[in-house]
Amino acid sequence: MARQETTSQLRDQWRDRRQAGQELSKTLLALGEGWLRTDTMVVALPRGGVPVGLEVAQALQVPLTTWSVRKLARDQAPEVAVGAIAAGGIELWDSRREDIPIQEQHQILEKEVQELKRRQQYFADGPIGQLNGKHLIVVDDGIATGMTVAAALHSLRAARPNQLILAIPVVDQKLIGPLQGLCDQLIALKVVSNLQAVGEYFENFDQLEDADVINLLEEAKLSIHSRA
Repeated sequence: MARQETTSQLRDQWRDRRQAGQELSKTLLALGEGWLRTDTMVVALPRGGVPVGLEVAQALQVPLTTWSVRKLARDQAPEVAVGAIAAGGIELWDSRREDIPIQEQHQILEKEVQELKRRQQYFADGPIGQLNGKHLIVVDDGIATGMTVAAALHSLRAARPNQLILAIPVVDQKLIGPLQGLCDQLIALKVVSNLQAVGEYFENFDQLEDADVINLLEEAKLSIHSRA
């Protein structure tokens, strides 16, 4: 389920990630009560996916957790993903890896593995046993290259969920097919031809800090307790 948009059209922007999450929630709720199950969990990819995921979890009245992934990139081109890693030893590389010396690949991997472990512990991801047999809705703030999301979906499959759904505000059209092959259902508000940067679709796309993620997770816990 997705709404088609091209870069030649007037670009509608969300105010911020949380507004995008609110709109995504409405789309998910429109699928009907029969679609929403008692064992549903929202799995947000930190950092940017967490404010989106918080709004989805609050609207659906389900728990929120994180699942850390790390982009692999060269120091001279940190914005260009050449791969991604996720829990369970998932390691994905694209064709640009062939241009990188083996020693440099090992250095990139070693650095990001350490950061991945740090985030998993700091954000208290999962744990994977908690996700077993659940109905998982994986949320990020948008997908331009697909490397980190693909790594996350491969990793989450190891949790043996009953269903794995990917829900995002905006995604590049060329990624729809490959990503649909990694999940049971893909839901996107906007499918964009030649998506250059996810941030173009947000008025406020500030970089989040670790503390921001923790505050959002605490907000999710408080909202669950207030309903109990």
